[in-house]
Order: sequence, then structure tokens, then C-alpha cells
Amino acid sequence: MELIITLKILILVLSLGTLYAWYQFYQVLIKRCDTCSVGLKASPFRSKCFVGAIFFTTALLLAIYSFTLI
Repeated sequence: MELIITLKILILVLSLGTLYAWYQFYQVLIKRCDTCSVGLKASPFRSKCFVGAIFFTTALLLAIYSFTLI
């Protein structure tokens, strides 16, 4: 498999993961998420969902950047 095809697949997978991660963070913001460890008074920006969304977004941006280098 060529590098360009591999990067396209990587970008697709990371795009889906990023969308899902931000959707889960949105659920935390509207107080409908029951799987995160956010208390009633805690900041939603300290949740696992926010950290995951930032991680996936960073990985997606790095994958897009690496695709532009080819």
C-alpha cells in the first residue's frame, strides 16, 4: 500500500474519531453524558471527553500536515 493511500485512510479514521469525540464532549456540556467523571459542579473542560477531543483533533491536524508534505 502506498503512503498516500495510507495517509488518506488515517485522515478518514481520525476524522470520524474527532467527530465522535467532540460529540461526546457536547454531551458533557449539555449534561447528558453519564459515562464521564464530571461532577455536577466540575468544569466540563476537565473531563475525559474534552481531553480525548483535543487529542483526536491534534492527531488529525498532524495527519493532514503530513499529507500536505507529500
